[in-house]
Amino acid sequence: MLMTFAQSLSETSLHSWVVSQAWLWPTLEVTHFFGLTLLIGGLLVVDLRVLGFAAFSPLLATYRLLPIVLVGFGLNLTTGVLFVFGDPFRYAANIGFQAKMIIIFLAGANAFYHHLRITPLLSSANLNAGAPLIAKVSAAVSLLAWTTVLLLGRLIPYVGTG
Repeated sequence: MLMTFAQSLSETSLHSWVVSQAWLWPTLEVTHFFGLTLLIGGLLVVDLRVLGFAAFSPLLATYRLLPIVLVGFGLNLTTGVLFVFGDPFRYAANIGFQAKMIIIFLAGANAFYHHLRITPLLSSANLNAGAPLIAKVSAAVSLLAWTTVLLLGRLIPYVGTG
């Protein structure tokens, strides 16, 4: 099924454009790394603060970094889609990439839960004693998930097709 999908991607004009531009792949790599820096860097500050680090700073003040995190995610989503269009057979068969997509989905579900349930809880809670346990669990899941995504992304060139 994935190979059929890869075949259909390889027949698109977007695939032709990506592979025909010598400058595009390196530009995508740099942009993907920059997006990753914004995404992981911002989440690192927010999640570590929820976990209790830098307790002298207001917890919800770190949430002002979330638009930067979303810009980073948008850059990575855009460049990632272009990577897949540029080399669909490599990504369709790569176990590292498949695992990465599953973890990104789980990280997104955690972020959605955090936004819906935990952010309102933090907004109304007395945070002198620190964040509630559920917020800390969500922050730890976020850190673990995005670290795993980072590692799996780096493994894509090396793990092969499973």
